[in-house]
Amino acid sequence: MGKMEEGRDERFQSRRRTAALKAFKVKDERVATFKKVAAILQKSEVDRTAEETGILSSCSDVVKEVNLRQEKRDRIKARLEEIEDAPEILEEKCIRLAAAISRATSLAVYTGAGISTAASIPDYRGTNGVWTRMQQGKDIGNHDLSQAEPTLTHMALYALYKVRVLKHIVSQNCDGLHLRSGIPRNLLSEVHGNMYVEVCRTCKPSREYWRLFDVTEKTARYQHSTGRLCHICNSVLQDSIVHFGERGNLPWPINWNGATRAAKQADVILCLGSSLKVLKKYPWLWQMDKPVPKRASLYIVNLQWTPKDENAVLKINGKCDEVMKKVMSHLGLEIPRYNRIKDPIFFHAVKLQNNEQLTKTQPCLEEPVIKEPLSQSSDENVEHTVRETDKEDRISSIAVADITTAYPAPFFAALPFLSMGLPFPPMYMYPQLTPLFYYPFIQIPNIPAEVPKPKPACSFCMEHEGSLTCLYYQRDVECSTPIKTENEQKQEEGALVIHADTPVASPKNPGWFGKGYRKGMKRKR
Repeated sequence: MGKMEEGRDERFQSRRRTAALKAFKVKDERVATFKKVAAILQKSEVDRTAEETGILSSCSDVVKEVNLRQEKRDRIKARLEEIEDAPEILEEKCIRLAAAISRATSLAVYTGAGISTAASIPDYRGTNGVWTRMQQGKDIGNHDLSQAEPTLTHMALYALYKVRVLKHIVSQNCDGLHLRSGIPRNLLSEVHGNMYVEVCRTCKPSREYWRLFDVTEKTARYQHSTGRLCHICNSVLQDSIVHFGERGNLPWPINWNGATRAAKQADVILCLGSSLKVLKKYPWLWQMDKPVPKRASLYIVNLQWTPKDENAVLKINGKCDEVMKKVMSHLGLEIPRYNRIKDPIFFHAVKLQNNEQLTKTQPCLEEPVIKEPLSQSSDENVEHTVRETDKEDRISSIAVADITTAYPAPFFAALPFLSMGLPFPPMYMYPQLTPLFYYPFIQIPNIPAEVPKPKPACSFCMEHEGSLTCLYYQRDVECSTPIKTENEQKQEEGALVIHADTPVASPKNPGWFGKGYRKGMKRKR
């Protein structure tokens, strides 16, 4: 019996080997046929022999599949090409874009690496981009980002913000040039982080440190420690960069909540220098929960193809600086030049302490030469200027009352009127008593004392932006909540026990890859 079973096993295994070899053989033959047909199709019809023509006619299905594959390759190759519109077509499209911006009530701008190429920062998917060169096996070169400054496009967006047309910017760039151009951080979402910002996640809310150098020198994917410690709680500082596969959950500088609110309210969305291959994954940025006619009008400025071209009202194939220069000219708006003295990073950045000098080797941004540095005295000057302006523009009721009561008529001046039978002298002699005699039922309100003007929180923002609050960064704000001990945390956890019957509210944030968004859509349907 044992020999019979062994014989059956050997026959079964031999059959399996034969079937596997037959499948491999069929596959090899099909691959060889594909190669032969592809080589024949590359020839012109005149150069093909009768035998090759017969092979093509006998393998029609293979010919069809080879043609489909070639069309797909050509389509992908065409999408990678950078195409520029003709000058007359570009001018017409810029006029249409300027008209759309002038009619917009809420403009949201999505930017990518294409707006920073003029600042000598390479893009990623362009013909000379970082990833393109890596795929080709070429050296990406050395690029000193500390020498980069806001470009014409950055300053054009700042001008649109100043005239209250631009409501929000969603940027995929880590260069921090939007913030340095003057855009307030509450109107900016740097969804991939900022190379000049490191944060303390232990402090609540997260404490930020704005530096004058690239803080990502020692960091990488899933390794975000910068080698420095928080000045308040002594915890390890981390960079704010979001790598592929990671989730960005920092309130600043990522600001996903601001991006979501702005996307819902936008009636015009302008995409500048972005391939949109990453942003397309976030449906809440494109108002996908609304019907197509009620969605925001989409305008795209990019040299390459994007997956949102079919949904765009207008696609402009041109360089961002050239397009924005023409658009701002048609809008009648002047683009301000970048001024290093007005760059907020030089005033708001936190300098390294003596024991932190050896934690970095990256070069620092060259600080501008300021004749009169901003200090406490400048705060007092700003406050004095505001106070003097208010005094000139406002006539105080107390001052008027002082003028009328400064020179009261003497008592003997009322004797002639008393001799004439009048019960009291005319009120023009005592104007301060007129309301009491002629309007006895009117209650004279108590004139409050002059309320002192609030002191500006940031002398830089007051001087350059006219804001009493800091628009970019609050470096002197202490940790709002102290660090709690383990016993206090355990007591709080014991007090906040959630019973099984208690319904738990779903989070409002739709999630990094839109999973919560899709679940919400299913429930609505």
